[in-house]
Amino acid sequence: DEHMIVEKKNGSLWMLVRTRYGIGESISNDWGNSWTPLIPSRIQHPPARFFITRLNSGNLLLVKHGPVDMKTGRSHLMAFISEDDGFSWSGGLLIDERSGVSYPDGQQTADGKIWITYDYSRTKDQNILMTTFTEDDILSGSSRKILEVFQSRRTISRGGK
Repeated sequence: DEHMIVEKKNGSLWMLVRTRYGIGESISNDWGNSWTPLIPSRIQHPPARFFITRLNSGNLLLVKHGPVDMKTGRSHLMAFISEDDGFSWSGGLLIDERSGVSYPDGQQTADGKIWITYDYSRTKDQNILMTTFTEDDILSGSSRKILEVFQSRRTISRGGK
């Protein structure tokens, strides 16, 4: 029901969809007039929202729960980079390790910073958080970068206020 579409470098449209089984995918080669049947994606994910976009560099950014090849619960929100249009993923920058993180969304600004917003404890605490990092931070994956991301994490709304 929650879907994201990115244009591949060959001009096709790649749609990723939240499903009961995780992420489904479909391709359109005619600008969305027709789509291939929805199939399970190689990207493993719980039935929860994810975020994908094309960055200024031309690479893809994916924000999801846990490693690309592992289906986890709604914890360990991580960022990955694909330099080959989604065939493989690198990095694995941990954004938030807590259980109950969900609904990531984001934007890259002209200076290269990537801004990610997401929920924590959606039904109880109702927190919305924001953090920022760069594409290089994702690819380095170092514990120092993780610490910097954690330190840049800000709660922008508490309890729906």
